[in-house]
Amino acid sequence: MFRLGVAVLVVMVLVGVSTTTAFAQSHVCVPVDQSTKTVIPGVTLTWDSSFRCANAPDKGTYEITVRVANAANSVEAVKIDTVRLSHTTPRPRGRGPSATAVASGLPLMIAPGETRAFSVSGNYTLVVTDEGKKANLHLQAVGQGMHSAMPFRLGINVHLRGPGARE
Repeated sequence: MFRLGVAVLVVMVLVGVSTTTAFAQSHVCVPVDQSTKTVIPGVTLTWDSSFRCANAPDKGTYEITVRVANAANSVEAVKIDTVRLSHTTPRPRGRGPSATAVASGLPLMIAPGETRAFSVSGNYTLVVTDEGKKANLHLQAVGQGMHSAMPFRLGINVHLRGPGARE
């Protein structure tokens, strides 16, 4: 009987832990800039390329939604296959912020004239700099032309700033 009571208590604790984790909210970052580029011959994309996350806690989770538009006069559709975290900055005293990046909504196909979106989320830890606590996450969305199979990369930056951080 004692073991059953302990087992029930353990299950209740685990359920409580997973429930509180499930209710923890991500820091949703807002787009502040777009880029437009001919990524392969005849294909021009415009995408949300820079995000700002103000008043970010020292560590936590972030989330962005990246909109990508394929110009109406592009000669082919494109497919975005994956997103990679290239690196993080700044690196005070040689140590950069830690972060992860996981994409959802991929692979994503975008025909000429269409705008589609995917999301990226992950964990981060800010570093202390002379300007305050911050982390810059440098991401790359990797894709290819649907007909030509020519590869391309889209640069995406996420700027997490702690309360009071300066540029």
